[in-house]
Amino acid sequence: MITNEAVAQIAYVVPDIREACLQHARLFGTGPFFVASNIPLSSSRYRGRDVPFNHSSAFGQWGDVMIEFMQPEDDQPSVLTDVLDRTGGKAGMHHKAILVADPPTVAARFEENGFPIAFHGTLTAGVEVFMVDTLDLYGHMIELYAPSELVRGFFTMVRDAPAGFDGTDILRDFAFG
Repeated sequence: MITNEAVAQIAYVVPDIREACLQHARLFGTGPFFVASNIPLSSSRYRGRDVPFNHSSAFGQWGDVMIEFMQPEDDQPSVLTDVLDRTGGKAGMHHKAILVADPPTVAARFEENGFPIAFHGTLTAGVEVFMVDTLDLYGHMIELYAPSELVRGFFTMVRDAPAGFDGTDILRDFAFG
């Protein structure tokens, strides 16, 4: 078994993260969303090559799970364009994230089972991220990272933000690192 951890986040690739947040809020009453533009990375490897990963994301809480909307900021090949190529450029499920104690080992186990590491990067804040290509199996990627104090703090902030939320100030700018 690779992991039996629960899914902590569901992510979609969309053309406009702000519009996706507003639409989700209208449909499901979710919010607020924390919008991180041009997320800084100290390292970025796409399919074994050092390639910049220029993207923005927005994060909100949807019941018991975090939701993320991702948008590419260029047309460079990436884990986002991998999914967009499959959807004909339309929005779609990108990944489900799982917090695991040892992401490199779990990612290697996926690879040993025929699911390659499509992305390995580190946020400037030090959070290491792996995305495993399970597109043929599930139609989306699997994202892995450790439940560090920083990650837990971010998840807690997003989870607790809807308490007392009155529907105003849906989009809130946020910066990593």
